Amino acid sequence: MFIDLRNLPDGQTIEADICIVGAGAAGITLAMELLGHDIRVALLESGGLEFEDDVQNLNDGACVSEQQVDLLWSRLRYFGGTTGHWGGNCGPLDAMDFEERPWVPNSGWPFQKAELEKFYPKAYRYCELPSDNFSADYWAEKVPQFGQGRIAVDHESITEKLFLRSPPTRFGEVYRSALAQDESGCTVYLHANVVEIETGPDAREVESLLTKGLDGKTRRFTSKIYILASGIENARLLLLSNRVRPNGLGNDHDNVGRYFMAHTTLRTGRALLSIPDETIKLYKTRGFENFRSEDLPMIDVLQPTAKAQAAERMLNCVVFFEQSYEGERSPGFAAIRRILRHLSYGRMPDKLGEELATIVGDLDTVAKALYARAFRDNSYRLLQTRYFSEQAPNPDSRITLGTERDVLGLNKMVLDWRLGDLDKHTILCTQELLARQFGALGLGRIQVEFEDQSDPWPTGVDSSAHYMGTTRMHKDPRHGVVDENCRVHGIENLYVAGGSVFPTTGATMVTVNIVAMAVRLADHLRSKLV
Repeated sequence: MFIDLRNLPDGQTIEADICIVGAGAAGITLAMELLGHDIRVALLESGGLEFEDDVQNLNDGACVSEQQVDLLWSRLRYFGGTTGHWGGNCGPLDAMDFEERPWVPNSGWPFQKAELEKFYPKAYRYCELPSDNFSADYWAEKVPQFGQGRIAVDHESITEKLFLRSPPTRFGEVYRSALAQDESGCTVYLHANVVEIETGPDAREVESLLTKGLDGKTRRFTSKIYILASGIENARLLLLSNRVRPNGLGNDHDNVGRYFMAHTTLRTGRALLSIPDETIKLYKTRGFENFRSEDLPMIDVLQPTAKAQAAERMLNCVVFFEQSYEGERSPGFAAIRRILRHLSYGRMPDKLGEELATIVGDLDTVAKALYARAFRDNSYRLLQTRYFSEQAPNPDSRITLGTERDVLGLNKMVLDWRLGDLDKHTILCTQELLARQFGALGLGRIQVEFEDQSDPWPTGVDSSAHYMGTTRMHKDPRHGVVDENCRVHGIENLYVAGGSVFPTTGATMVTVNIVAMAVRLADHLRSKLV
């Protein structure tokens, strides 16, 4: 059942058994997993069923770091969340991602991959994957194009990692009808902006959630168990709920908001390789965008082996190929893309004048890129290596509350995304290992642009909009916000779902892993309530 909270009386209190904040991949998965178990579920979504400009503006915040993150547009604030524009790339975390690595400070999960393996099959089905097999050898037999064009790496220093393709699943569309059934036991409340987690005087238990509409009206939700499933908004809401604990809930050890991580994504260098275009298509990100025309259910990427990562004392990392034209990575061309993205949502960019000035200042490069793409002039074509790396957990990379407030009266988020020496070392090591591999195979070489640890980060470092950390999982409350079952330390009935609980990121796509963790959490909660 779906209810627009704006249609309910001001001040009303609504009861449920489990209340979930956020209807994205994690929240919808949790709700689906609880159907049919005689559990009353309230699923709260800040937006409606479609994009709304005034609701989307609630995402706004400040990014004060050298490497920028688009807080406003990288996330979607309506039913289905950011699955409304995700690319569909899916791959599980590697076994090494769960391990404590001596050269990676603050690494290690409270459990090993075998624990999550039990829940991956359901996650693959929720993401509508074509298979649960991520073996390169399996797909080399199943897809002749891949079998014939696959790069024969040595698997000593460089191995392969497969990503499978989701349609991509728009969770808000695919699972809407199941949640809309009157007998489902789940009620989805739209336009439900949670502004405070209300607790008793000792903050040992949550008593209710306070919501506030853009019209200023308030309602409360009470339940036995509460789950935050709103991505990086999880940390913000914990920090905002400071009526009883001045530093916010779950923050006795100053961990809430810390350890913000994303996938360090960098296009650098030029691959001068003697391989056919058909092979390049198997390893390039554009293969996902052209899925239907290329008929590829998978994509292969190159990855330093676990042995090589340990020997080089580096993080996990994978490498794509990316074909583009000269000038497409310039500031002016990036400004064009941002303008088009805003227009696709039916709105004009807030900083249109600045964007147009960037284009004009880079006009020659922009013109070259537009010409090359329009006429497919191969003399301007580039084959680049795109590095997609794990980020080292860093307590100084964090979310805090700023002084500026949104229309609900809440302090806006301030993000300081910090990359460190280990992050840079990982890109440089991967580049070196890859160049050696190409040379040994006689495929060619890499013309590098980023050469030394002392070099500044190149322009164009990107987060891939994969936001993790800020409510990290750890058995010890001194080192994490939630325990191994995702319960907030010190609060009996408050849980967190989504990438914000990840202690490390791995070098893989985040959505299917968020879904697997949500399936695991639902399994744990059913045992407590049924």
